[in-house]
Amino acid sequence: MGNPVDTPPEPLTLKFVGALVEQLGAQMYPSATSTVAELISNAWDADARHVWVNMPFGESWAPDSEITVVDDGHGMTRNQAQNQYLIAGRKRRLADGGSTEGGRQVHGRKGIGKLAAFGTAKILDCRTLRGEETTSFRMEYDDIRNRNPGEDCPLKEDIDAEPLADPDGNELAHGTRIRLSDLRLKRAISEDQFVKSMSRRFAVDRTEMEVFINGRRLERFEMEVEFRFPTAQRMPSDADILIGDDGWGTESLSNGEEVRWWIGFTPLPLEAEYLRGISILGRKKMLQRPFMFERAGGVSGQIGQEYIVGEVEADWLDRGTDIDEDLIQTNRDQLQVEDDRLDALMDWGRRRIRWALAQRLELRRKKAKKEIESPDIQDLLTDFTPSERRILTEIADKAAQIGSPDGNEIRTFMTEVITAQRDRAVRELIERVQVEEEGFQTTFWGLVREFSLIDARKNLTIIEARLKTIERLDQAVKAGATEVPELHKIIKTFPWLLDPRWSLMGDEIDPDTLGEPYEHTKDTETGDRLDFLFALQPKPPATPDELLVVEIKRGRKRNGRTHRVTRQEVNKFHGYATGVLANLTNVKSSPPRVTGLMIADGYTDRAIPVKNNYELSPAPKLEFKTWGDVVDNTRRLHTGWLEVTRGAQSVYAEEDEA
Repeated sequence: MGNPVDTPPEPLTLKFVGALVEQLGAQMYPSATSTVAELISNAWDADARHVWVNMPFGESWAPDSEITVVDDGHGMTRNQAQNQYLIAGRKRRLADGGSTEGGRQVHGRKGIGKLAAFGTAKILDCRTLRGEETTSFRMEYDDIRNRNPGEDCPLKEDIDAEPLADPDGNELAHGTRIRLSDLRLKRAISEDQFVKSMSRRFAVDRTEMEVFINGRRLERFEMEVEFRFPTAQRMPSDADILIGDDGWGTESLSNGEEVRWWIGFTPLPLEAEYLRGISILGRKKMLQRPFMFERAGGVSGQIGQEYIVGEVEADWLDRGTDIDEDLIQTNRDQLQVEDDRLDALMDWGRRRIRWALAQRLELRRKKAKKEIESPDIQDLLTDFTPSERRILTEIADKAAQIGSPDGNEIRTFMTEVITAQRDRAVRELIERVQVEEEGFQTTFWGLVREFSLIDARKNLTIIEARLKTIERLDQAVKAGATEVPELHKIIKTFPWLLDPRWSLMGDEIDPDTLGEPYEHTKDTETGDRLDFLFALQPKPPATPDELLVVEIKRGRKRNGRTHRVTRQEVNKFHGYATGVLANLTNVKSSPPRVTGLMIADGYTDRAIPVKNNYELSPAPKLEFKTWGDVVDNTRRLHTGWLEVTRGAQSVYAEEDEA
């Protein structure tokens, strides 16, 4: 039956469940960096002059670990906390006009930044002081996400009675403290990496607001670069650019908006993704994590990308109050690059990167030319015709553009090429490469220099055999191979699996003869050996100038779970390597260098910080790799080597068919 005529049905209602906090908090802000960045932004919006962050660095987070962020901003009354801060989705810019009480441009926009805490912690305690009124409350992740549709979430109050103070114990007249506990992330965090990443996220001048992380002042992002653009001598010809005293260039885009920018290239490749690329800032905060403007290109377009770093300021990207005007994704560190309103910026960025890469290539070429024209390198070319000298010089020039080789490296490479070019096949290879696109030539000869790939036919056979050995090791680890005898036998026979540079290694030494007895770890149930330690030195007639102390741990247990190394085992390995070093120093006038390598797929929480500390110690130099690292690194190197060699091998195949 239908509803009675005089009783209209309840209107359909859109309701929200507490589990929405999972999508808007835990999943959108999955790192401690993004969480703390949002809390610093909140302090900025509170007109704070100082922010003090305290983080647990260098150790796995324990149940009692906490993150605290204290600021001396204007704080909140209880009424402000209820009707402004605690309303998820409140459009602050629309409500407050886009400016703070002190006149700053507001960072917050969508009213969900407060939920960022739940990407890192399950509990947020807030204590805030404004005027004579102190308010404290707790937000609990599990309590919020278990709420039914439309149900409010009452908070516990007056749970934080500790006075609001700076790190020196001076009580603040106003401000806010956020304390995060029951932390969700368990891995140790590098302080240097965290600070560098945070410095990329903010462009706040210290006269406006100072941020301290565990007492360390957060400085503006800086990076040592080999080349930096624009300069008065080098700037794009397709625009009028004004270069300021700070070295930033200012120019207008085709859409009428303005950007400030700089692009640099580091001397060595940037391994960390959070550093590599161009970041975009707006309102003194990062709007787009470092990227390459979605740039794609051929071989020549890729040369130098791993060295590039830079910044762009574009406040107009974070303009307005309405959602329809927003050009930034909800997590506030990525642009909506598919929005056609960003076409002018994206096109401009691709042009500037292409221009900067070309400038670097030209400057690298000039730098390499000076090295190649040195008398000792020119002496190598004396017996060649002018045409041959030109070709060999061009090869050295292109090889020198990859990485940062010095004169000795170029001389070594030139010697290899000159010696090998007497071989007919190599001469034909050189002729074939000479007609290819310049970017390909630069990459090819750079790889040849880096990996010493001259005799392609010989290398092809060696590499293919090595790839089969790599697969054998991978299968053995995945099958749960024990340290003795399987893994030990493979590593003893093929030490280059651990590091391709160790091809000369192979003479195994009994560790007990090195003056430091080693007690092997055994399975408490079966008595089986759970590790194996051995030492390698160069094969004769090579000079025994290095000793490798290697300890291997099985990757998996019998039940398929990862075997985790304990803190005691890490300390034992370090003690052994240290003892060997001391013993060799005492008994030899010119002792070999001692390097230690432990291979294991996992470490206990207490072992991780100990391992990290040993990795930073200069002597003996210790490395810690997983079996996945060993297999992936050597496979990737040999696969790339194989592709280059196969490309060269095709030259010979075509000649044979002819």
